[in-house]
Amino acid sequence: MKQQILKYVVLSFSFCSFLISSGLKAQEAVIRIIDKKTSEPIVYANICFEGLEGGKICYMVTNDQGEISNTAQSRSAIAVSFVGYNTLRDTVMPGESRTLFLEPAILNMEGVVVTGQYTPERSDKSIYKIRVIGAEEIESQAAVNLQEVLSTQLNIKMTHDAALGTKMKLQGIGGENVKILVDGVPVIGRMNGDIDLSQITTSNVERIEMVEGPMSVNYGTNALAGVINLITRDNVSDKVDARLNGYAESVGQYNVDGSVGVYKGKNTFLVNGGRNFFDGFSTNDTSRYQQWKPKEQIFGEFKYKRRIGNTNLRISTRYFDEYVLDKGTPQIDADTAAGYYFYKARDGHYYTNRWDNSISWTGLIGSEKYIDLMAAYSYYSRERETTIKNLATLDEQPSGSASDYDTTTFGSWTFRGTLSRFRMDTVTFNYQTGFDINIENGEGAKIDGGSAGIQDYAVFGSVKYRPWQNLTLQPGLRIAYNSKYDAPLTPSINVLYQISEKWTARASYGRGFRAPSLKELYLDFVDLNHKIYGSDSLKAENSNSYQLSFGFHRQTEKVAFKIEPDFFYNSMRDKIDLLPKTVVGNNNDTTEVWVYTNADEFKTYGGRINITYRHKGVFSLGFGVAYIGIYNNYAESAETDPGYYYYPEFALNAAYDNRFTGIRLGVVYKFTGEVTRDRLTADDMVEKYTEESYSMLDLNLSKNFLNDRIMLSVGAKNLFDITDIKTSGGGGGSVHGSGGASMPIAWGRSFFAGLKFKLSK
Repeated sequence: MKQQILKYVVLSFSFCSFLISSGLKAQEAVIRIIDKKTSEPIVYANICFEGLEGGKICYMVTNDQGEISNTAQSRSAIAVSFVGYNTLRDTVMPGESRTLFLEPAILNMEGVVVTGQYTPERSDKSIYKIRVIGAEEIESQAAVNLQEVLSTQLNIKMTHDAALGTKMKLQGIGGENVKILVDGVPVIGRMNGDIDLSQITTSNVERIEMVEGPMSVNYGTNALAGVINLITRDNVSDKVDARLNGYAESVGQYNVDGSVGVYKGKNTFLVNGGRNFFDGFSTNDTSRYQQWKPKEQIFGEFKYKRRIGNTNLRISTRYFDEYVLDKGTPQIDADTAAGYYFYKARDGHYYTNRWDNSISWTGLIGSEKYIDLMAAYSYYSRERETTIKNLATLDEQPSGSASDYDTTTFGSWTFRGTLSRFRMDTVTFNYQTGFDINIENGEGAKIDGGSAGIQDYAVFGSVKYRPWQNLTLQPGLRIAYNSKYDAPLTPSINVLYQISEKWTARASYGRGFRAPSLKELYLDFVDLNHKIYGSDSLKAENSNSYQLSFGFHRQTEKVAFKIEPDFFYNSMRDKIDLLPKTVVGNNNDTTEVWVYTNADEFKTYGGRINITYRHKGVFSLGFGVAYIGIYNNYAESAETDPGYYYYPEFALNAAYDNRFTGIRLGVVYKFTGEVTRDRLTADDMVEKYTEESYSMLDLNLSKNFLNDRIMLSVGAKNLFDITDIKTSGGGGGSVHGSGGASMPIAWGRSFFAGLKFKLSK
C-alpha cells in the first residue's frame, strides 16, 4: 500500500512540475476580480470594456476563479459590477495583467457556494438551504479547529471523548451519517463511528458550507444527515502573499502556523503548515492522570492551481500527524531485591497520520457546459503503544504484552465527476449527471481477519426545471452498487419558490441508504480507556427525510434584516448506534463496553428560527432557537413505544466591527438543553439516562494595524467555566471501559491571545 501511495504522489508532482514549466513559458494577460475584504475571487462578475479611442464595447463574465482574459486592443475603460458590491471603474492597457478589488456593499449578506451545486452560485439562489461560516466568523470565535467552529451552531450537539476527540450530531443524527469533506474530498479515519473534529484544523479554511438533510443522491453513503464541506484557500490576491499566525491559550495550548502563496500568470502556488500543542487538562489535580490528554499536531499542505481557458486544474497534498499521550494513574510496586517500594504507571501513546492527495479539474467547457472531475487517495493510520514508566527513576520500558500494541490503517480511493448544463437564468431546463466511486480497505490486528474492504460504485443525475420564473424543481436519482449490501434506488426532489421579492421557500424530500462501515463491521477498539466492539451482523440503514424552510430578507441603505425559519423530519430503519452495555463477569464483577447495534426505528424532527440583523455594516446581531425531538425504538426492548424526548437550543452571536478603527468585538453564546440517551443493560434491554443542560459563552476583541497587515486578538472562552455535566438514570457515561455520573464537555474557563501577520507584494 505504501508503494502505491508513493507512486501516486510521484506521478502527481511530476505532472505538476510539467504544468508549471509549461505554464511559465507562455503567460496570458488576465484580469482578476477579488473581494477586497476576504481576498476571495468574485465568480460571474459582469465586466464591460470600452476603448477610450473609439473602440467597440465588449461584455464579459468572470469564471469560477474570478478571472477573464484581457482582450483590450487599446487603452480601455473597464467597469466591473456584481450584486452586493460597489461598481468599480478603472482603465487597462492591452496585454496587461491586473488584479482589481471590489468593495463589498456595507450590508451584503450572501456568498458564493459550491457544495451540491451545478455550478458555483450565490447561497440565496441555491436550491438547497446552505449555512455558510466565513473566515471572519471563524476568526471572531478564535476557533482553532472544526469542533470549536461547529459547537456554537444550532441543531448541532457535541459529545467529547478525552482520548478519541469530539464527535457531533446534526438534526439529532450523528456518527457515520454526517459526511465531512475538505475541498470535496471525504475525510476518513472514524475510530468510534465519528471523525475527531479536533483533528480538522481551520488555519487555512476560507469558509465552511453546511447542507442539512439528505444529500445521498449527490454524495451517497454517509450523507443522510447532511454534508459539511470545508473550502480551503487556493487564491492569492497579490503576486506574493505570506502569512504567519500565533495563538496561545491559558489552558496550555500553543499554536503557530503560516502560509506562503505565489501567483504568476496562469499558475498559483500555496504552501501552508503549522504546529498545535496542548499540555493536557484535568478538572481535579490527579498529580499525573489527565482527563483531557496532552497532544501535539503537525500539519502541512501544498496546493498548485493552473488556469486552462475557463477551467482550473488543482493538485494538492495534505499531511496531518498527531501524538496523544495518555498518562496512567500511579500504582505502587515493590523491588524485592533492593528492598523498597516505588510507583509506576502504564502510559498509552497514540500516533495518528493522515495523508490526503487529490487532483481536480473544474470550470466551463464551451459556452454552457460545466465540468467537475476529481480523483483522490486518502491514507489513515492509528498506532498504539504502551509503556511502563518508573516514576522514581523515570525509566520507561515497553510493555511486555502483545495486546498493548497495534496499528490500524485505512486507505480510500475516491473518483467523482459531474457534467452540468450551465445557463444562468436564461433557460427553463438544466441538468447534471455524474459518477461516484469509493473504494476503502483496512488492515490491522483489531480488524477481524486482519484486513477487509468495501466498495461503492454509483451514477447519479438530476434536472433543474423552471416552469415559471419564480419556481424551480430539481428531481434527482442515484443508482448504486455496494460490494456487501444491496443498495436501493435513491431518489430526491428539491423545490425553490420565490414567493415575492422578499420571501423565499424551499422544500425537499430525499431517500437515504448507508451500508455499515468497515469499522462498524469488523473493528474491535480496545485500549486503556475504551472497549468498543464491531458487529458483522449489522444491517444497512434506510431513511426518508423531509425539509421545509423559508427566508425573509429586507434591506435598506442602513439596515439589513433576515428571518429564516426551517423544519425537518427524518425517519430511519435499522439505524446503527454505538451504545454502552453492562457486562457481568465470572465473579459477578461488571464492566462497561460499547457495542454497535441496529435501532428498529429511529426518528427526529424539529424546527429552528434564525434572525440576523445588521446596521450600517458596523453592528450585527444573530440569534436563533431550535427544538429537536428524538424517537429511538429497539425491537429487543421491552419498552415497545418509548415516545419522543426533546431538547432545546438557543444561540446568540453579536459583533461590533468598526472598519475605520480596525476594532472588532465579538460575543458568542449557546445554550444546550437536557438530552436523553440510551444504553443497554446486561440482558440487552434498553434504558434511558439524561445529560443535564449547560451554557457556553465566549468573548473576542481584535484590532487591526498597518492597513490590516497585523491583527491582534484577545479574549476568553467558556466564561461559565463548564467542565463536566451530570448524567442521571441508568449508567450513562463516555465511551470508556467504565460508566460514571458525569461526562466531559470542556476544559473550563480559559483566556487567549492571537497575533496574525500578513505580507503582500
